[in-house]
Amino acid sequence: MANDEEYNLALAKYRDIETQPMHFLPSVSRLIDVQHCQTISKWLRDLGVKWERAQATATLGDSLPDERGLYMFVWCPKLTLEFEGPPHKYQPTWVLYVGKAGIEGGTHDTIKHRYVSEYSKHVGSNPNGLWDASDGDDRQARLNRYLSVRPLEHWHLVLSTVKDIDHLERTLIKIFNPPVNRQHGAKLRATVTEPA
Repeated sequence: MANDEEYNLALAKYRDIETQPMHFLPSVSRLIDVQHCQTISKWLRDLGVKWERAQATATLGDSLPDERGLYMFVWCPKLTLEFEGPPHKYQPTWVLYVGKAGIEGGTHDTIKHRYVSEYSKHVGSNPNGLWDASDGDDRQARLNRYLSVRPLEHWHLVLSTVKDIDHLERTLIKIFNPPVNRQHGAKLRATVTEPA
């Protein structure tokens, strides 16, 4: 876990070097489909629960619910655009990861357990991986790279129905295509190159 001083030192060290790119490839076809977006929004409203969010820290897991549901890691840079009329402010956010808890069953497959056992070690870690392509591209490398960004938020939605959890996770991954997720998002196809 990188403290603020170590984090700021890494940022200063690499200030003039480009980071490895984060590939955000949301599904344009799904997002321009107004009816699809409204249907997903209504579905979430009809479930009768609301998303909760908190600053992602190494110790956040202690305060998360020991229940099943969905969760997302969301990057929330401190860039603010101000407007004359409402909404007066806009701050961009990017969904880095969408996950689920409670599909496997048992008492340990909860939002809290997932955070503590899988993610807390990556949140706020040393950001050097943002500049190092040699770290690989497996899931652990992506978690270490992307969950080191700050400020990072953890959003969760407590759900009791396994079917809803599974279907909503797939739906959100297909919409946002987060850079850490690879199982349901858009796949890049290797193409055969031909000589010029």
